[in-house]
Amino acid sequence: MSARRRLIALFVSLAMALTLIPAIGASADGHITPIYDIQGAGHQTPISSSVTTTGIVTAVRFGGAFFMQDPIGDGDPLTSDAIEVSQPRGDSVAVGDLVEVTGRPSEFIPGGPSTGNLSLTNFFRPQVAVISNGNPLPEPVVIGRDGRVPPNEIVISDDELPVNLQFDPGNYDPEEDAIDFYESLEGMLVHIDKPVAVSGIRQFGNFSAELWVLADNGKDVAPAKARTQRGGIELQPDPDNQGDQNPERIQIQLDGTIFGTNNYPGVEVGDKLRDITGVVGYSFGNFEVNAFPVDGGLVKAPGALTPEMAPQRTGRLSVAAYNVLNLSATSSDNAQRALVAEQIVDNLRSPDVIALQEIQDNNGTSPCPEDEFPACLEADVTLQLLVDEIVAAGGPTYAFIDVPPLEETTQTSADGPDVFGGAPFGNIRNAFLYNPDRVDLVDFTGLTRGVLAARGVSVSTAFDFSRDPLEAIFEYQGEEVVVINNHFSSRFGSTPIFGGPQPFVQAAEDAREAQSLAMNEVTEWWLDQDDGTNVIVTGDLNTFQFTNDLADILPGNGTLERLRNQDDNKYTFIFEGNSQILDHMYATEALASNAKFDIVHVNVDFPRRFSDVVGSDHEPIIGWFKVGGKKG
Repeated sequence: MSARRRLIALFVSLAMALTLIPAIGASADGHITPIYDIQGAGHQTPISSSVTTTGIVTAVRFGGAFFMQDPIGDGDPLTSDAIEVSQPRGDSVAVGDLVEVTGRPSEFIPGGPSTGNLSLTNFFRPQVAVISNGNPLPEPVVIGRDGRVPPNEIVISDDELPVNLQFDPGNYDPEEDAIDFYESLEGMLVHIDKPVAVSGIRQFGNFSAELWVLADNGKDVAPAKARTQRGGIELQPDPDNQGDQNPERIQIQLDGTIFGTNNYPGVEVGDKLRDITGVVGYSFGNFEVNAFPVDGGLVKAPGALTPEMAPQRTGRLSVAAYNVLNLSATSSDNAQRALVAEQIVDNLRSPDVIALQEIQDNNGTSPCPEDEFPACLEADVTLQLLVDEIVAAGGPTYAFIDVPPLEETTQTSADGPDVFGGAPFGNIRNAFLYNPDRVDLVDFTGLTRGVLAARGVSVSTAFDFSRDPLEAIFEYQGEEVVVINNHFSSRFGSTPIFGGPQPFVQAAEDAREAQSLAMNEVTEWWLDQDDGTNVIVTGDLNTFQFTNDLADILPGNGTLERLRNQDDNKYTFIFEGNSQILDHMYATEALASNAKFDIVHVNVDFPRRFSDVVGSDHEPIIGWFKVGGKKG
């Protein structure tokens, strides 16, 4: 913006303020610094000294923190006209107050730099004085075709990388780079036209819930076919997952104070919502629109989603995989356990073999006393209770196997052993359910470091900080099938997509590559014993089908083939509004060539409030294989 235009904008802003009040206070030298000058055109404020500014309070948070915005603004899309005030001193404020704030603006990184979060320009503990009350709020910026359309392909341009926007301003370009687009709206009032939900609502606390939307019913997504049939938006392929992250997604934050209630609506994927107005904030690695109350309720036109049913297929071996979200034997999991059992019977049609992940020990997340180790790691009650619920739901009486975590993987703490990751002291592991009326169990083993080394796996320590795979040999109609149940290393610890360090860091990439190689080499070991061996590798692999881990390393040179869903609903998980596949099934050539495969959508499209019972945050997957010489 030219100096002349900025000066004119400043005069207009002050003139409007003067029409609202008899006189405006100022700093000791009488100077008012407009908010847009404090924000500047970039990720950090150019102001390093104490200043005085004025603005209209647009939203008040719990504890007295508030957002304020210049009533006119400078008209420059590069600069935000608003700012957040934390722990104010002086007058308490209300929406519509014209306030004067004096203090030194700073860059605050929520949780500290190690989180990877961007910094927020704000006033921390400034002096606040209310000048007048009941003023009209500034006109919100429209996000959508009638205003500013978010970039739909690029979070940050490749020519800027690597960069850390916590400290380096980068090449600021809100028109092309989504991370700069949302930065240019930091703290401002915005209005989202015709939002459509691409996630179900997720509640995190009594006064916190979130969902993700697209503006204008998703008309400006890229690529044009990115939407799923069920209404979500699919994460776009890139070998290193550094491509299009669908930055047109907008997080809606339902703050109980700003939204006015903690009775959150049951939003699901594909719901058309009423227009949303709110203020742009940033937390937990994402820009977010803190929504105001919506007249008539948030949901305008509910979608028509129902839980899917797997097709009925006969004459085949059916093998499913399901991450059951920290399922334990404790009474707090009773409702979840009953729902998982119903899904297995009704939606999956009682598969012959089920590879389960995230089965907790019998006491759930209670600490495991040293004097009860290793017996306290058993999950037999957890699995038996699930089997009993399946019978109650009309299913078969499954048998089960698991291998409790071994002492070699134990991480001790003051409260006793804690192993395998997952919820603290849950001691999650992989397990199998199998129908003894359909298949016979021949043998099973945990693929520990020692077993992997004995089979010639090049990185026998690949699962040392994850969950040991569980391998089982089943006989079906006179033919043996090896099924290997995996839960690869978590992505927990990754830095945010909309964070400071760019490109964003994806945690445990090396570990998942090593685990993919280990599964390839285990399969090769089986084929070396007998090149006609049937092998299935499945489970929660915690990465995407297009990454080099799963597209190149795991299948190798034709050793394994990934089974693919036949429709356009290719996702087993929704993370921050992106529909993505984390759960997979691979098979050797003879099995894969005639296999059928389905992702059964029963969980992730639906609300996950405290009042909602969910089976998991993953979807189950199922494959059907022609095995053996007679009809089943």
